[in-house]
Amino acid sequence: MKDKSEEPSEGLGLLANGSSRRWDVAVDEALDREEWSLEIDGPQTYLVFQIRDLEIIPEALRFLQSGLQSDQSPRRRQKDDEGALPLGRFGSASVSLVWDNEDFQRCFIVIGPGARSTARLSLGADDVRMLIEALRQVTKDLSQPGVE
Repeated sequence: MKDKSEEPSEGLGLLANGSSRRWDVAVDEALDREEWSLEIDGPQTYLVFQIRDLEIIPEALRFLQSGLQSDQSPRRRQKDDEGALPLGRFGSASVSLVWDNEDFQRCFIVIGPGARSTARLSLGADDVRMLIEALRQVTKDLSQPGVE
């Protein structure tokens, strides 16, 4: 038996978008059910995955902003998995934002479980700042009247 989220959608519609220099971000919604996807397009990265709900967009924005503004060293900021923000799913794999625990500001988009087959897309501080600007625009679009 197929899960409803595994069935092909009747179509997608653009719900919100934003861009900043090298990065474009878009939120699409399925036209036939409550399901959303996030598209992140950068200079060396293109990723589309299903998000758990629309509230994850402002959460991701706050997560990225707080990581850049933190006066704590990354090692003290992240202990075990507390520095991770689950965003959604790429097929059956989880997608999360995770701050690096090294001595410089870097964030990863992590696809998959932490211990086994995992893809980590690395975002340096400049890329994070550009994603923050694009996510601000997406958040503004989502807060417009008539948007879920």
